[in-house]
Amino acid sequence: MSNSEHYDPDSVTPRNDYINEREYVASPSLPPNGLALALAIGVAGGVVAALISIATTLSNASVFQEVARSGDKISYGTAQYVAGLACLTYIVTLILGFVAGFVVGKRAVRRLYGFYAGALVGAISYLGSSLVQYLPNYPGHVSSTVAGASPLSGIFALLLFALIWAVVDALIGLWGSFTATRKHPYYLARQAAAEEQALAEE
Repeated sequence: MSNSEHYDPDSVTPRNDYINEREYVASPSLPPNGLALALAIGVAGGVVAALISIATTLSNASVFQEVARSGDKISYGTAQYVAGLACLTYIVTLILGFVAGFVVGKRAVRRLYGFYAGALVGAISYLGSSLVQYLPNYPGHVSSTVAGASPLSGIFALLLFALIWAVVDALIGLWGSFTATRKHPYYLARQAAAEEQALAEE
């Protein structure tokens, strides 16, 4: 009797009963307390950025005092120097926003948390470096009795610029977290699942 006569078709497992190997692999999970970690990193980055801005101002106190005395009559070179310091501190804030987002991406994985951390860096750095300008004898002191300006309008302008800085640094932080998690198993698994679903729908 040939082997074909002993062949039982029912003994063969149908193809549909085979389970894809991907189903055996547990989906990578996110680390716990990711949001709290992101907020802590964002606050720390914002404080560091504000301290750097304040330290830069204090180390150039004579220049800012000259600007306060001269008003609109400052020299072109002095104006360029002050503008350069402002650009430098802003670039440092952007770098810290990127670093905060990158660290959050490495530790918390979720990219949205990098967005939150960057927003905190931008908002805290701007508010911290701006509020100290109202302190008496601080280099670059801003008088609270500006002609034609009400306290409400001053607060509104302060919050508006803080929001702008927060949004810009949030995008930088999101970039940092995206860079950190580009090859993370969590997002690679999601990308593979999305591609598999797209192929199944075709």
